[in-house]
Formats: sequence, C-alpha cells, structure tokens
Amino acid sequence: MLRVGMAADDDTAEREESLGGLLARASHLLSAGFSPHIKGHGISATAWRILGTLAERDGITMTELADLVLFKQPTLTKAIDRMERDQLVQRRTPTEDRRRTLVYLTDRGRRAAAPLVQRARQHDASVARAIGETAYQELKSALSALIARLSEQDLPARTGTLRR
Repeated sequence: MLRVGMAADDDTAEREESLGGLLARASHLLSAGFSPHIKGHGISATAWRILGTLAERDGITMTELADLVLFKQPTLTKAIDRMERDQLVQRRTPTEDRRRTLVYLTDRGRRAAAPLVQRARQHDASVARAIGETAYQELKSALSALIARLSEQDLPARTGTLRR
C-alpha cells in the first residue's frame, strides 16, 4: 500500500522520514493511546503531565517542572494556579531561599495521580511487549542519551536562565 508523501518501499520510507518526524509521530501515538485513561479520571492532559511528573519528583522548582513537562513558564503558572484551586498541588517557598518556589502534590493530588501512574506503567509495559523488551530498553537508553546530549548543547543558548 502506498502512503501519500512516502515511498512505496518501507526501507526507503524509513530513511526519508526525519528523526524529529518519527519522534513526533511516536509521541502522538503514545499519547493518543493513554489519553482515554486520563479523560476517564476527569483530569486534563496538562494536569496529568504535572501530576505524573510530581508523582516521580515531588517538591521541585517551577523552572525544573516547566522543563520536565515541556511547558513555557506562563502556561505552567496558569496550570499550577488551577491545580492549586483544585487542591491538587501547593507551592511553597523554602525559608533558606525565598526566591525559589517549589511545587508539591497535596494528599488529594497524590490520590488523583496514583491510579494514573499505575495505568501509565501498564501502558509502558504494553509498549515494551509490543516492540520487545530489548528494543524497548535500547530505545529508552538511546533517547535518554539524545536528550542529555541535546540539553548540553542547548544550555549555552539559554543565556540569562538560571537552572535551580
């Protein structure tokens, strides 16, 4: 079967698609497969990304959280405002450094995140089964290395930005 914009030969099609394109499509498909579970819990995709991240690394700065969830600072601030009103998260300012704001899950936020974190792990496991455990681990390792390398290269471009 010939797909529009792709070569008839599958090997040629893979070579022609950029890494960025493949990553974007894979991300979209992974998200689409998990999205119904989020909606089933009455949580927005934005709130889930924050809850899921804080479930793994609670008490992080707004800057770190923005980097991890891939939101610009104003988008994150609005989301955190809504989530604070919903009593899912709370911001705290450490006494030793009043310039920083740390974000924590509340008990309600932990209860909301727990079943989704469990479901996300199940979703990951199904992806591992689909492509094979070895390929899954190799892909995760390669992507982690790519992220680390690109983050190092991008650091000088972030002039004036402090990492906390």
